[in-house]
Amino acid sequence: MRRWLTNDRGLPRDVLVENRIGADLGPRAQPRPDGMPRSAGIVLPAIENGHAVYAQLRVPHPQADRPRYLNPTADLATNPRLARARPAETRHPEVVVTEGAIDALSAAAAGYRAVAVLSATYGDEAVATALAKLPHPLVIAFDADDAGHAGSHRLASLLEARQHAPVVLDLGSGDLNDAMRRSDNWTHDMERSVDLAMKQTAAGFSVSR
Repeated sequence: MRRWLTNDRGLPRDVLVENRIGADLGPRAQPRPDGMPRSAGIVLPAIENGHAVYAQLRVPHPQADRPRYLNPTADLATNPRLARARPAETRHPEVVVTEGAIDALSAAAAGYRAVAVLSATYGDEAVATALAKLPHPLVIAFDADDAGHAGSHRLASLLEARQHAPVVLDLGSGDLNDAMRRSDNWTHDMERSVDLAMKQTAAGFSVSR
């Protein structure tokens, strides 16, 4: 299953290992507690103090009318709404805030610390308060769709109100993982995009990729 992520999503193995990304082979091959989805897929854990406190399941090839991400029930685990992704080697001071765990892993693949907001609609007061406590510059990189734009704008406004104004990346189309898979040199391209956005924001211009 890690091979699927590495080949199809473009994520390097060292980032997958660092973030304990695994596989659920389905209920016939692998038991799970009541409340976990009964489906095969990529296991994306939220880790706090070295322990998994939550996990989403990413279905590799869902049917058109089915969700890509499956969550455990609230009775089994409380949704933290945020999940960190760590690079194998931290190369940059910024923390990239993404819409979803796969995008956070994509940022980590470029050497950035990342925090996944587990839905574009989760960028509320509590999430903003948690992010504002991070002692690093914040870069929001939500999906380039209506939900992503709305969630990004709301979260940026809430962070500004907490004196921790972020930079917002305009991905143009798709999401951060799409940008990574289009890139021939992801580490360089992501660094260039972030640096350009930081300079444009400091100069008072609109942010673009």
